[in-house]
Amino acid sequence: MLASTFSFTLLIGGLVGLLQLVGTLIVYAFGLHSSPEMLEGGHRFESIISFVAIMACLSFGLRSVRKNRHLAGEFFNFGYGARLALGTAAAAGLFTALGQYLYIAFVNPAYSDHLRVMLVAGANLSSEQAEAAAHQLDFATSAAFRGVNQGITTALFSLLIGVAFSFLFRDRPAPV
Repeated sequence: MLASTFSFTLLIGGLVGLLQLVGTLIVYAFGLHSSPEMLEGGHRFESIISFVAIMACLSFGLRSVRKNRHLAGEFFNFGYGARLALGTAAAAGLFTALGQYLYIAFVNPAYSDHLRVMLVAGANLSSEQAEAAAHQLDFATSAAFRGVNQGITTALFSLLIGVAFSFLFRDRPAPV
């Protein structure tokens, strides 16, 4: 039972991370990461793609587990679904973090420069203020920070959505 739970979390979490990376690559292919002016629109599309990927993977995955448990004569309760959601959220966060790190470090290293320009412009920093905050900007626009940031965000959203689906898909007692 533990092995099937672990393989489920890796499969669904990996699928979420892969779909988010594919979404990022689609946004990149359409040129929405090619300039600081395009990043905001690119981030919107990435967010939509990520949200749909999380919703679809968790919905289909938890429904599949529920069906398999019913076929085995077992119940699908909220606690079991929530445990699956927690493991899947952790795996999805790790896979997403790795994918985003690889994207920025190797596929589109210019992304960090574009993000830096966007952040400086969005905060209305003067050149002196940007110079003073150079170390913080270097960190905030690094591949490692983007990976960790996206991984944590994915893990949190996956957990919330997975717990909600676990509640919705749980077996309810028959009415008396």
